[in-house]
This record gives sequence, C-alpha cells and structure tokens, in this order.
Amino acid sequence: MRTWSEMRWTHRRAWLLLRGPLAWWFVPGAAMTLGLAALGWWGIAIAADRVTDWMLSMWMPEIRSDLLQSVVEWLIWLLLLVVKIKLTKYVVLVVMGPLLAAVSEAVEKQITGVTLPFSWGRWFRDAIRGLRSAMLLASFEWSLTLVLWAIGLTAPVLSPLTLTMAWMIGAWAYGASVMDYVWEREGKDAWSGLKSSLRHSGTALRVGIPFALWMSVPVLAWTIGPLMGGMGATATACVALKGASSNHGATT
Repeated sequence: MRTWSEMRWTHRRAWLLLRGPLAWWFVPGAAMTLGLAALGWWGIAIAADRVTDWMLSMWMPEIRSDLLQSVVEWLIWLLLLVVKIKLTKYVVLVVMGPLLAAVSEAVEKQITGVTLPFSWGRWFRDAIRGLRSAMLLASFEWSLTLVLWAIGLTAPVLSPLTLTMAWMIGAWAYGASVMDYVWEREGKDAWSGLKSSLRHSGTALRVGIPFALWMSVPVLAWTIGPLMGGMGATATACVALKGASSNHGATT
C-alpha cells in the first residue's frame, strides 16, 4: 500500500463491509463504547489537571519572569495533553481489544472465505500474545515519544515540530495495533508482529491517522471515536493486508 489514492480505495472497501454484511458489529461496539464513556475522558482530564497544579506549585516559585512562566505553563499543558491522549488510546485498545480482534477476523472471512475454528487454547494463547504485543508496542512508542519530549524541553522552539512528530508516532501505533490482529492470525509472535508493522510503516500510518483523528477530539474520544475510529481502522487494516488483490466481499 504505497499511495494515498490506494488507501482511499481501501478505506472505502472497508466501510462497504462495515455498512453491509458486518453492520451488526456496531451493536456490541456501541454498547462497549458506552462503557468506555463511563470511564470518561473527564477522569483522565481531572488527573492531568491535578498533575499540572502539582508541577506548577513545584516549579513556579523558582520562576520570576512572567514570560518564562507562561512558556513553562504552555509546555506543561502540551505535555499533559499528549499524555492524556495516549492514556486514552491504551484504555480504548485494552477495553475494545477483544471486539476489534473479532471484527478483524470477520473482515478477513469476508475477504478470503476462511474461518478459523474457535478453541479455548487458541483464545488463551492469543490473549497472552496480545498482552505481550501491547506492552512491546507501548514501550516502543513511549521511548520515541520521550526522546521527542526531551528535545522539545531542551529546545522549546522545536516543540511544535516534536509534538507533531509525537502525534504521528501515536497515529502509527494506532495503525500497528489493529494490524497486529492480522499478524496474530498469521502465527507471528509479538516481536515478529512489530517488525512486520515497521516494514509496513506507511500502511500503519495511513490506517492509524483517521483513528488518531477520531481520538484526538476530547468529546469524540469517549463517545463515538472508539466505535467509528476503532472499527474503521480495524477493517481497513485487514483489507489493506489481506484484500489488495481480491474483490470478494467488497460488494456482498
């Protein structure tokens, strides 16, 4: 998947499936999203506000310049906004994970006609492997993000650039997380799945950007963002990786 025009076709085909034979998945998806809303963006926001107050109380007594104080406040606010968005992401991916994995498998069935038989042994192995994969992906993303934050704090003039890059890395991680359901069914372990996502970084980014946009808006992030962004990205990732040369399921 090398061009944005090809990815637009892939997004369109994914949504044809979600609006057609897989539309019923929106019922459990909506129910789960309501549960996420109960957890609330606001809960994370309250925690972030308290951290802001604590950091300002620790730092501001040392600062005499109004300009410098404003810069520090701005940097803290941006830093905590990124933390809040990233916390939201992992809460969503953990809670919605079983549903999104099932949606991914249903999309692949539409494309290939292959059904994987259920077994408790496979379910348990997939759950353990999924946990390892999530931890590995989170470590990878946060390591890069912390490096960018350090650069931004050292050279505040670069903050807009580093924050943009951090957002793009987060979008890539969204795409990689839903692509991982495909790698899981191919029998790849967590490390192999991450390597595969890195080899398909362009696809991961193009899949993840719409998901990240849904999850970057405070109200949408805890209402319809997990539903529309999560299911859309999951279906798109599967179509991109499994349906490039197949027309089966696109119009059924």
